[in-house]
Amino acid sequence: MAHEKLIIYGNGQIARMLLHFARGQFDVVAFTVDRSVCQEAEIERVPVVPFEDIAEHFSPNAHQMIIAVGYREMNALRARKYAEGRARGYCFTNYIHPSVVWHPNLITGENNVILDHVAIHPYTRLGNSNFVCSNTSIGHGCTIGDNCWINSGVSIGGETRIGDACFLGINAAIGDNIVMGERCYIGANTLISHPTQADEVYISAGGELFPLRSHAFLQFISPPAP
Repeated sequence: MAHEKLIIYGNGQIARMLLHFARGQFDVVAFTVDRSVCQEAEIERVPVVPFEDIAEHFSPNAHQMIIAVGYREMNALRARKYAEGRARGYCFTNYIHPSVVWHPNLITGENNVILDHVAIHPYTRLGNSNFVCSNTSIGHGCTIGDNCWINSGVSIGGETRIGDACFLGINAAIGDNIVMGERCYIGANTLISHPTQADEVYISAGGELFPLRSHAFLQFISPPAP
C-alpha cells in the first residue's frame, strides 16, 4: 500500500531525526523552513523548500505536514508554525512509533510526534503539537495539553494534567493527580510532587563531584576480599 506523502517542517537535528523514523510510515517528499533559515537545497536527498513557497510545489490537497522543531521560545515556535501551516491549507498528521501500544480509549489531536517505546496508559488525552521522546511513561487518565515537549525517560503519574507548552527534561518524574500550569520548565531528574503555577521553573541539583578518582572510588566501594 502506498504511503501518505508527508512534508516535515524543520531542518535541524529534530527534523533530521524524524526523517528516519517517519520513512517507515510515510513518503517524506520535502522539508520546509522559512526562507530566512533555508540554508540547504536538500537533506539526505530530500528537497528543502522555503515555507513561503511550499504550497506551489506540494499541494495541501495531496500532502500532509508535521512540525519537527524543538522547544524554542518555550514551544511557541512549534505552535506558531502549526498555525501557519493550517492557514496555508495543510492537514496535519501524527507520527506514532509502531512500538507504542495504542489503547482504543486514548484520545489525541494532531501534529504529535511519539517516538519509540513510549507507554501511554488507557484514558489518556493528548492535545496538538506535542513531542514525546523515547522511553517515556504516561499514566492512566492523564491529560497533556498542546505544544508540550516531553523528553526521554519522563514518568508521569496517573490522572495528572500537564498544561500547554510545558517542558519536561530527561528522567523528570511527575506524581499522581498533579495539575501543572502552562509553560512550566521541569529540569532533568526533577521530581514534581505538588501542583505548579504557570511559567514556573523547577531544577534539581546537578551531580556532585566526588573527591576520589574513578579507579580509587571503585576500590573504595568494593574493597578486595580478605
